[in-house]
Amino acid sequence: MVKIKFLGAAQEVGRSAFLVDAGEKILLDYGVKLTPKETEYPLPIDTNVKAAIISHAHMDHSGNLPHLYQRSSPISYMTPPTLDLARMLWFDTLKIAGLEAMDANFSKLEISRTEKHTFPVNYGRRMELFDNTFLEFFDAGHIAGSAISRITFRDGKTLIYTGDIKLDETRLHPGAVLPKGNCDCLIIEGTYGDREHPPRKKEEKRFVESVQETVDNGGTALVSTFAVGRSAEILDVLHEYNVKADIFFDGMCQKAARIYMNYSKYIKDPHFLKKSLDRAHWVKHMSIRKKALKQPCVIVTTSGMLQGGPVYAYLPELYHDKHSKLFLTGFQVQQTAGRILLDTGRINLNGIMVEPKMSVEKYDFSSHAGLSELFKIIETISPQKIVIVHSDREVMARFRVSLEGKGFEVHTPGLGEEIVV
Repeated sequence: MVKIKFLGAAQEVGRSAFLVDAGEKILLDYGVKLTPKETEYPLPIDTNVKAAIISHAHMDHSGNLPHLYQRSSPISYMTPPTLDLARMLWFDTLKIAGLEAMDANFSKLEISRTEKHTFPVNYGRRMELFDNTFLEFFDAGHIAGSAISRITFRDGKTLIYTGDIKLDETRLHPGAVLPKGNCDCLIIEGTYGDREHPPRKKEEKRFVESVQETVDNGGTALVSTFAVGRSAEILDVLHEYNVKADIFFDGMCQKAARIYMNYSKYIKDPHFLKKSLDRAHWVKHMSIRKKALKQPCVIVTTSGMLQGGPVYAYLPELYHDKHSKLFLTGFQVQQTAGRILLDTGRINLNGIMVEPKMSVEKYDFSSHAGLSELFKIIETISPQKIVIVHSDREVMARFRVSLEGKGFEVHTPGLGEEIVV
């Protein structure tokens, strides 16, 4: 018998953590939930974990993993780029915690122990975790190194966990590779379980036309984006459509881009991405930021939800310029500065709420599957049982009704609940 306990991402987005009991304990992801007021962690683990499997590097899936190594030493399994990207984000967590005089929930020692106990696994390699229990990774199409996990237990039962998944092709990734064969239980993200994304090419065209128009009118196109994956994709789009402007590249996205290029086999067209990266002016010191602000140009920088980062080196100088535009390129979580700006038209700059004169536009470059993709994933895998995670409660409820209408057995566990496979 296999049991699964849901320690996070249960009727919520964030802090993914699922404890699988197959005699030995397996942890699927161990992330955090970053909110404007605090960092939320998964429920505590009160048992010895034999193996930890990390689907990808984003903080809501990997951000609390070093904490696990304060009191235990399980073997962690993830793809090589996931380890390097996660390490970058873990050290950034320590940096931010130091600046804000907060507790990061782990230290450099735990990061070192995590690396020491991590076994990097490439796609398609079947690994024995313990006692006739096997793991195999498949490309999830979400970011570089993101992995679908298929676990086969000693009794023959099979569990598939998608992590975050994107089935359709994007600029950097060819789309997920779905496991074939029997599946007794599928744990699938339901982030967009009630809606579709706009056509990708149409969204790209709308974006670059607005960027070019901004620069042609003498303004600055300030593109706020996520460091891992999205920032590189934005540069790729700007280069593909031959936007005629200087492009500046700022923030942690530079480190993420270097990691992407170190693992070129994990992206669709590394040669084109390299050309896109080489075209940009990499901002390495304040003088380059000042240069960018003196001319109409494009600035691609973090953070994606305006929660800090070098975007605030530019906003105080540009917010009153009616010729400039701020471009938001991803989902804006409730109560973040980006969401507040979209909802109210106001943003906090240097402690004062202001109404920017620059235009603010949002674009959907999501690396999550939309509803039709989720249906196709489920129909292809054809599981006996479906468990929806990583989804807002209302979205999850609508997704569940849709799936039950197709005849599937569906579970939407709450925090701390346990189910049997």
